[in-house]
Formats: sequence, structure tokens, C-alpha cells
Amino acid sequence: MEGRIERLARILSERKAILTGRFVLSSGRVSKVYLDLRLLLGDPRSFRKALSLLDEAAPKAEIPILGVATGGIAWAVGLSLLREVPSGYVRVEAKGHGVGRRVEGMPPKGPVIIVDDVATTGRSLSAAVEAARSEGYEPIAAVVLVDREEGASEALEELGVKLYSVARLSEVLEALGIRIP
Repeated sequence: MEGRIERLARILSERKAILTGRFVLSSGRVSKVYLDLRLLLGDPRSFRKALSLLDEAAPKAEIPILGVATGGIAWAVGLSLLREVPSGYVRVEAKGHGVGRRVEGMPPKGPVIIVDDVATTGRSLSAAVEAARSEGYEPIAAVVLVDREEGASEALEELGVKLYSVARLSEVLEALGIRIP
């Protein structure tokens, strides 16, 4: 029976969501591997399968879900639908118009799970944790599809939040037999 890592690797491969070359990530780092996880959102079967894996990886708690804008919003909403819990999203930066909220949606204040698509350095996830806390939420965990293993887990640990992932990038690459020099 295929495990979570192999199932995610197969989905990513089928959707051609793993690219190799030279890419500048949102963290500013340069990488030889890019994960285009938005390709999964456009295919209902892939999205559903990956969402199921995300649900397996996330802590089993019936608490609201907050997605990190923008990559984590669809994943958070999907996870909240599977679990039938409230959801919303958190802006890393406060907006300067409207009511100026950093957390949108209707989740009750208190414990939440933060969701994003990928974790690299943890900068966005850490900022989301801090933004959620500033609005009265208590992030108990963060969950992503792929942890790129570039410091996110450690950055979140410093904030008292555990990072959960479906797979680490090295595991996905190994499952697919991709070697990056």
C-alpha cells in the first residue's frame, strides 16, 4: 500500500507540479526545484486527493482553520469543508483599506490551525501566526503539503507552534527518483 509521501509524489508528478531549473522563491532564496501546487487546485481529482492527504497530516482537532493569504486559502477552505469547522484567512500584512482586519472570515477566536501550501523558511507562516495572535487567535499548529526543509519548522518552534507536513521535499524527490545536484 502506498504511503502519504508516495501518494503526494504521484499527484505532483501527474500534474507536472515539480519543476527543475533555477527559480527565485517567495522567500527570496534561489532553488533548483519549484513546486507549483496551484496546478493541483485546477484539477478537482488532484485537489481532492491532496486535500485528503493534508487532512491526514493535520492534527486531529475540531477547531477552526486559517489559511495564509494567498497560497493557503484554498487549502484551508477545503480542509474546513472536510472537517466541517469554520475557516478564514490571515493576511501577513495589515491592509490599509476597508475595516483593516488581518483575519478574514468568521472563525471564533481561540485555538486555530494555520494552513499554507508550502513551507520554506517559515517567514510567511511565522508572520501569519503573529498576525493571528494579534487578532485574538491561538495557533496550535501549522500544516502544509510540503516542507522544503529550509528552516520553517525551527522558526515555528520558536513561536511554540509545531509544523506538520504531508511530506518533506527530500522525501518527494526521493519517491520520484529525482536527483538535484
